[in-house]
Amino acid sequence: MSIVIANRYARALADVVGASGNYRPVEQELETFGAVWRASAELGAVFDSPAVRLDAKMGLLDRILERLAVSKTTSNFLRILAQNYRLAMFEEIRAAFRRISNERQGIVEVRVSSAADLSAEERAALAARFREVTGQPLEMEFETDAALIGGLRARIQSRVYDGSVRGHLDAMRERLAVR
Repeated sequence: MSIVIANRYARALADVVGASGNYRPVEQELETFGAVWRASAELGAVFDSPAVRLDAKMGLLDRILERLAVSKTTSNFLRILAQNYRLAMFEEIRAAFRRISNERQGIVEVRVSSAADLSAEERAALAARFREVTGQPLEMEFETDAALIGGLRARIQSRVYDGSVRGHLDAMRERLAVR
């Protein structure tokens, strides 16, 4: 249910931002606010507490937004989240907005997991290859996963390309179990 709610709020923001096409600045402002939100457990506690009046919460949010110097669109959106007691879902909403804005801009999200850190040259080569495969602009995300043992796994939207040692071992185990 929370995914549905997060998608609704994210879609509403994307609809507002879509008129101007300024998705990236709003994404950056949401990320900046998210960094503040994640850095302070007390901030989340204040907005979750029924003992703190809404006007006090809104005053605190206004001071934070003023310091961050975010746009009116982003400020209004975050105020709506606070007024509707949805700031606890901020991370889900931010992720949904990023996904929706990428879809609307024709940007393909690629998540690459590797057993070891990849060098800048390796990352650039992978980005070039995936750009060639998809024929679209990319947003690459890299992570390290030692459980892969070796190689890498890439996810482009719902499709997974598994070239990891772990993936090969799992496939071999499945083939042997069938026999």
